[in-house]
Amino acid sequence: MNIFNMTATELGKKIKNRKLGCLEVIKYFFDNVKNKSNGYICFTEEYAYNKAKEIQNKIDKGENLSILAGVPISIKDNICTKGINTTCASKMLQDFIPTYNATVFERLEKAGVILVGKLNMDEFAMGDTGRTSFFGGCKNPWDNTKSTGGSSSGSASALAYNEAILTLGSDTGGSIRQPSAFCSVTGIKPTYRLVSRYGLIGFAPEFDQIGPMTKDALDCCNTLEIISGYDKNDTTTIKNPKFKLLDNNFNIKNLKIGVCKNFIEYSDNEIKSEIFNAINIFKNLGAIIEEINLDIIEYSMPTYQILSNALAVSNMARYDGIKYGYKPKEDCLEKLCIKSRTEGFGVEVKKRIMFGNFVLKNKDTENSYYKNALNTKNYISKQFKDAFLKYDILLAPTTPKTPVSFDDTSETDIFLAGANLTGIPSISIPCGFTKNNMPIGLQLMGNFLKDNIILNTAIQFQKNTNFHLKRPNII
Repeated sequence: MNIFNMTATELGKKIKNRKLGCLEVIKYFFDNVKNKSNGYICFTEEYAYNKAKEIQNKIDKGENLSILAGVPISIKDNICTKGINTTCASKMLQDFIPTYNATVFERLEKAGVILVGKLNMDEFAMGDTGRTSFFGGCKNPWDNTKSTGGSSSGSASALAYNEAILTLGSDTGGSIRQPSAFCSVTGIKPTYRLVSRYGLIGFAPEFDQIGPMTKDALDCCNTLEIISGYDKNDTTTIKNPKFKLLDNNFNIKNLKIGVCKNFIEYSDNEIKSEIFNAINIFKNLGAIIEEINLDIIEYSMPTYQILSNALAVSNMARYDGIKYGYKPKEDCLEKLCIKSRTEGFGVEVKKRIMFGNFVLKNKDTENSYYKNALNTKNYISKQFKDAFLKYDILLAPTTPKTPVSFDDTSETDIFLAGANLTGIPSISIPCGFTKNNMPIGLQLMGNFLKDNIILNTAIQFQKNTNFHLKRPNII
């Protein structure tokens, strides 16, 4: 029995019904994962076996655990795990071992989910190719010459390579959804503040959000139910937002979907064709479809780049070679700090620090980049707010292009940053393939705290299609 052909929910049910044992599942995982994707930075074999014994004992005693109890999970390596290296895929933190767990990981442990490894990523979540990691780039199984997307590259790549059952990523400006589209998996950026960021090594805290990346939308739903909710360690989390995400009686009939016409027009022809096919599927399921133009494409990425890199500057200031991080041999304090950052950071991180400092120069003046970006962010937020007065969901391609080559500088995440700037939930699901067998992603955006609507819509779409079931030919 190949556990990698199952969804996390299917595997969890078999474990709960004692058709499979936790130790049996973990042994199968480590016997068969070869890290062909380079999606893993490290494996947590000893931890996983010990935890499997513990969870199996609880199951045998009849304890009430989650539907995902005993399921292996792989976590992006910017989420802190106590006693286990958390590197952010950077030389700066290659030896960093946290003394505490991220809240999301604590909740997963309590639910009985078992950590099997930490996943590769763009360094400090800065990048959209999966190639800026100190540990080498991730591979896209659909075509090794193409980008996996990023920064949650390992999460998507490992799933697509059948080397993971369930993963967590983080999304600052599309970092869950872009690699999900490029690798043909399902990934959701939840409503900002729905999931605790305590223990997430942040890039831009105002936009960062942890979310699941899985084989289907049902797995996303079940995982998000576990990790969401108020956390006293993260005072930005919303108090009492707990609500049932999965609705088995959900019906797409009469759901109002606004199709972002200008997003589709901006996309390649093969993407347009598959998006129109997806729209027809929703029509056949009874959804009310109308076209809408969101005037944000040319503004969202510049706004996001200015604000996120300005936030990154203060985040990266802590890495000085003194308190923690890479520490070169140097007696002079000033030279130690300079050398630590020169040798510890990769090119992409340095570029973003430089750009962040540039945009913060004279930030309080009337014509500053930073102040204008804040004003534009408010404009983008109003565009979405007005749209959701009329529509339940906004539909668009996840990316304007299919997976690109590594030297392609196209802004493939141009449709994604708007959801981060405004804090709304957004999910990417597979919706088709090109003639060259490259995956295409469909993006569904919902209003604030309407994660349940986009998740259940995605679940219904996947019940009526099989795009998410198609797997690459892996040699």
